[in-house]
Amino acid sequence: MNAMNPPGEQISDYARFDFEALWPGREKVTQVEGAILAAALRSGDRRRVLEVGTGFGRLLGVLTELAEEVVTTDFDLAGLSRLPPTGTDRNSLRVACNVYHLPFVGGSFSSASMIRVYHHLSEPVVALREVARVLRPGGRLLISYNPKPSVGTLVNDIQRAIHPSPEAPFRSITFSAGRTSLDPDPFPVFVAGRRDFVQSTAAAGLHRGPEVVSGLEEYYFMRHIPAHWFVRIGTALGRAPAFPMRFALVTKPGADSASLPKLGEVLACPRCGTPHPDWGTADALECGHCPFVGRRHDAVLDLRYVPEGATRWEAPT
Repeated sequence: MNAMNPPGEQISDYARFDFEALWPGREKVTQVEGAILAAALRSGDRRRVLEVGTGFGRLLGVLTELAEEVVTTDFDLAGLSRLPPTGTDRNSLRVACNVYHLPFVGGSFSSASMIRVYHHLSEPVVALREVARVLRPGGRLLISYNPKPSVGTLVNDIQRAIHPSPEAPFRSITFSAGRTSLDPDPFPVFVAGRRDFVQSTAAAGLHRGPEVVSGLEEYYFMRHIPAHWFVRIGTALGRAPAFPMRFALVTKPGADSASLPKLGEVLACPRCGTPHPDWGTADALECGHCPFVGRRHDAVLDLRYVPEGATRWEAPT
């Protein structure tokens, strides 16, 4: 059964937000993060990888090159539809879904990635429990997060102090206590300390592993340094403070030698958790055990479930 509906569930819908417009000139960032992801995949079980938050497919090439099977997910249905073809129906799936209600049976994946997603989660423990649920025992998740205090939060403080918002008074993120929500711009962003992240992963039943620090490649004066040097330094200084971003490799406890279910058998109702292996090829995506109804949009399965009471943030038109 999927996780219970979290109080205050907030969903960021990026369908009207042009993410690609934020990335010109940041090729070094993609190179560094792709190298970190590749290293994590090579050291683990690559039979079937779940990508949580695919976006416009910035790191999809790394996944399709190294993993035997790839399942890409995002709440943005249109964004998934625009991705270039990768693989075949036999080794890939594209599923629009809500991270708090993943439409997969438990133990469906050997590995997962969640990059540049954590800071958008209003209920991180609930989301991480869902990812843990669909991982097999021993499966690993590579997840990035932005801790405070860091160079990144300090730069953000300076920018907000220089250009204050007329709707909200300035307050320091770097030196604030606990998990802090930035003013929606246009989506809510949450910043917390490393201790908060460690507590969230532990509460989700995931075991801590090695970390890699990164984020300095974002700054213009650092972009001339080769990507592999950032990865080497970030790996060597995995516990160092002040870096704007961290990549953590966490593991679902246990060991399971059993084979994974076939790719066509991993789908389930995001509302009630009932398995629906026929949804991979069916035209009608009706649960039958509950009122949920999905739909097929070309090569993408739309299995987004938004419970009553959830907040849905959308970019302004």
